[in-house]
Amino acid sequence: MQAATRVVFNTAVLYAKILISMAIALVSVPLVLKALGASDYGLYNLIAGIVSMLTFLNNSMTVSSQRYMSVAMGEGNVCKINSIYNASFVLHLVLAFGIVVALEIIGFPSIRKLNIAPDRLWCANIIFHFLVLSMFSRIIAVPFDALMNAQEDMLAFSVIELFDSLIMLAIAVTLQFIPIDKLVFYGGAVSAIAVLTLLMKWLWCRRAYKQFRISRHVKVDKSLIKEMLGFTGWNLFGGLAMMGRNQGVAVVFNIFLGTIANAAYGVANQINGALSQFSSTFQRAINPQLMKSEGMGNRARLQRISIISSKFSALALCLISIPLIILMDDVLQIWLKDNIPASTLELSRCILVLSIVYQFSTGLMSAIQATGQIKYYQITMGLLILSNIPIAFILLKLDYPIYYVTIGFIVIETISLIVRIIMAKRLTGLMPQVYITQVVYPVLVIIVVSVLACLIPYYAIDNIYVRLLIVCLTYVITYLVMMWIVALEKEHRKLILSKIKKVI
Repeated sequence: MQAATRVVFNTAVLYAKILISMAIALVSVPLVLKALGASDYGLYNLIAGIVSMLTFLNNSMTVSSQRYMSVAMGEGNVCKINSIYNASFVLHLVLAFGIVVALEIIGFPSIRKLNIAPDRLWCANIIFHFLVLSMFSRIIAVPFDALMNAQEDMLAFSVIELFDSLIMLAIAVTLQFIPIDKLVFYGGAVSAIAVLTLLMKWLWCRRAYKQFRISRHVKVDKSLIKEMLGFTGWNLFGGLAMMGRNQGVAVVFNIFLGTIANAAYGVANQINGALSQFSSTFQRAINPQLMKSEGMGNRARLQRISIISSKFSALALCLISIPLIILMDDVLQIWLKDNIPASTLELSRCILVLSIVYQFSTGLMSAIQATGQIKYYQITMGLLILSNIPIAFILLKLDYPIYYVTIGFIVIETISLIVRIIMAKRLTGLMPQVYITQVVYPVLVIIVVSVLACLIPYYAIDNIYVRLLIVCLTYVITYLVMMWIVALEKEHRKLILSKIKKVI
């Protein structure tokens, strides 16, 4: 399969997976929220956030391993790929055990210091241990995720992840009827699903990629382990900063406002997480090709793919998130009915805007990762992102509304985007003016025109369901037309038209 055809196929497969996962999440979240109640749902998100904060984000670790595998594939070195696969497994096994020990020694006693009702403290302790097991399983699965991504085997990856989502839906339905403590049952189920997913990914990699084996007989160069350890370490620092921003702020919310604020923050992040998965689909499909470009020594190809990735990742997210921002009040009313935690509307809108700003950076981040020179990049980004925690504390201490914290997120992320553009120029040679004219300008033009087009029906129609339908149709039609005119180059339009004619 040719590179372009493979990217298109993988993108289609991943989009199908994300759409199904989003539909499942839209059904599951209100069921879980209703079964647990706002306070227990907020408690679960608080504990999950603390555990997740210390795992430094599996996505960051997957990118680290995939980067080395994909670059080796670009070089055409099979032995090196197998060596990287084994080195990655050893590193993540040691890392997983280390984090478990750290969580049990440091994280577990910290539970008692949080603003949790005394009668639910025992439950919080059990949930903590379940989530530690879940985290352990997901870290061990990273080398298998990285191998599937580097092989561009998105169909198998999507099937396994969909199976995960379907079991979560079954758990959400079952939660309404079980006689035992619902929060404990939910935490145990999440943990069991993580272990099952790990086993499925391991079995698939063992069956599908017979030339790659995790074995003590595979020779692993110590210098390779040292290099990967350094790269992974700095990548984990970046992941820790991002998770620290999200979950550190959740702790600040808990200190000032209690678990109800955590519930609102949790719902907002659920919405954002579903949409971010949709927008990152194109990124996941195109990343292996971008990394392989570095292995080939083709910087011009790397820059071109980086531009395409940033532009279409942002466009993919904006297609869904902008009408959702406009219609968020109606959507929450239909989705959660009377179970909407306070401040969910404002937090959801601000976090979606934050996600859009972040999405402009996706291609830049992948290009920088491909070079392997990430130490100073991660230090700079980490410090910028972590600055959100003291900002949140100061704003809430001064009695500003909760959504001002997420406005601070947006300001810091905009600064981070500017810094990434500068660093991409230094590390990859990508010129800022090229990025602005080919990514930022066309996306902003498409957004502005599409929003103006759908504001008229939004203010003119009173019926909530009719308004939802008409506004979405107006936005999507305008958006797609503007994409065709502004975002697609002439040769791309010709290619699409020729494919449509062949299909007809």
